[in-house]
Amino acid sequence: MHSERTQVLLTPSQRQRLERIASREGRSLGAVIRDAVDAYTLQRARPRHEALQSLFAQDAPVADWEVMKEEIERGALGPDADRSGRR
Repeated sequence: MHSERTQVLLTPSQRQRLERIASREGRSLGAVIRDAVDAYTLQRARPRHEALQSLFAQDAPVADWEVMKEEIERGALGPDADRSGRR
């Protein structure tokens, strides 16, 4: 059960958009707003270590930093550029 009441002021167009979503999905306006709050806040609540684990789980090929840096520079500056960025 919900235990906190919060008052939010919306523009008429914001409320209309939310009401259309609620009507289309057969849900209450409050349910749509709660889901929107969750979608906005929960994606940012992911701990850094979980994000890092997700990156490691991809098992992407990783080269030595100097090799990677060279590849990045070559990609950004073109194949004829030297390390200083000159062609």
